[in-house]
Amino acid sequence: MKKIIKISIIPFLLLIYLSGCKKLIEVNTPQNQLTTKVVFSDSTSAVSALVNIYALFSNTIDGTYNPNIALYSDELNFSNSTVQSLEFLHSTISTTNSTDLNIWKNYYFVIYSCNDLINQLSTNSQISPSMVKQLSSEAKFLRAYAYFYLTNLYGATPLILVTDINVSAVAPRSDTLIVYNQIIKDLLDAQSGLSVNYTGDGKVRANQLAATALLARIYLFQRNWANAETAASNVINSGLYSLDTPENVFLANSNESILQFQTQSGFVATSPTFIPISGKPQYPLTNNLLAAFEPGDLRLINWTKSNLVSNITYYYPYKYKNRTANPTAPECLMALRLGEQFLIRAEARVMQNNLSGAQADLNTIRNRAGLPNTTSNTQSTIENSILHERQVELFTEWGHRFFDLKRTGQANVVLGAYKSTWKPNRSLLFPIPQNDIIHDPNLKQNLGY
Repeated sequence: MKKIIKISIIPFLLLIYLSGCKKLIEVNTPQNQLTTKVVFSDSTSAVSALVNIYALFSNTIDGTYNPNIALYSDELNFSNSTVQSLEFLHSTISTTNSTDLNIWKNYYFVIYSCNDLINQLSTNSQISPSMVKQLSSEAKFLRAYAYFYLTNLYGATPLILVTDINVSAVAPRSDTLIVYNQIIKDLLDAQSGLSVNYTGDGKVRANQLAATALLARIYLFQRNWANAETAASNVINSGLYSLDTPENVFLANSNESILQFQTQSGFVATSPTFIPISGKPQYPLTNNLLAAFEPGDLRLINWTKSNLVSNITYYYPYKYKNRTANPTAPECLMALRLGEQFLIRAEARVMQNNLSGAQADLNTIRNRAGLPNTTSNTQSTIENSILHERQVELFTEWGHRFFDLKRTGQANVVLGAYKSTWKPNRSLLFPIPQNDIIHDPNLKQNLGY
């Protein structure tokens, strides 16, 4: 029997409800508890709670986050007149932008749900210790995944590991280094608590190598080149994954996928938004992105599509091809994949002056795209080639382009030249929603807002 778990609404998160599964006991939330005090009668109910958290990424976060973060950089244009999206397009997000609020609160929804699950599992005597370790490790992975995006979007953010609203309601911002340290701790815990084998069907729940892959990315962002190379190599050399052909990369359970978020009916939330039935697409690709593809690049052929409208060709994202249910070729929302790991290792290697190793990884990605080996042969030219390859390989995936420009110090130059509305002292971070600034006296706004 399916039950609705009631959640008290607080200003900080504006939570609405969570859906549970059979054997969840419905109880009211204590006054000082952020999320529902769910009693897990057995492992089935605990797994249901965890699966609900995974579903938040594909059912709630994807449709709001991914189109707008691509607008914020130089990947997508916008052909509609929605004010909130236009603010993302011009990188002039207001503190009252409802889309910005949704991004902020949805990532914190994931975090609070993970906190609740971890806390309850730690005191549950009805579930085996091995199952507690498994589920807690997955929750820590998901918490780390969410905090990675929050800290890269907003900078210093409240680091909250409890569900007590007396704590969260007055939580100050934590330095990004502190947040990153917690992310790494969570991922190391997840590594030690998870098996290399996947749980259930497909690759829709994190395994040990998913934690390793995210660690590789974290180390890259921290310029910890040696650890980034080691982590990426562990994933690449595991033998569990291989680069897929471009047309198959984003299919459910593809050879390349390390972790995917399960979707409803076999299509991702952004597909009906990105793929027009006819006419001008709502989110056409920018000329900047189109110009980055080399002639013959199979990614341009397989991962984009175009419509001719009034003698003008408009390209749009076509990594995911299902607008509706497609049981014969279902698609899952990609969270982590092998292509990124080769690019992480290439960058880590070139920064350690291993030019031949960096070239080899770069060529692996280029050759899969039908392109010849790179001609770059110095540290600086290989660095630029890797950034370029990331642009055409990872476009419209979770904001890689914006984050890459920021972490390499190129955002103000590239996006400042692309957008007249770009403000160097402001646009590098999103504004913290005004609603939360009002209700948390210790929460300070980002510079320029």
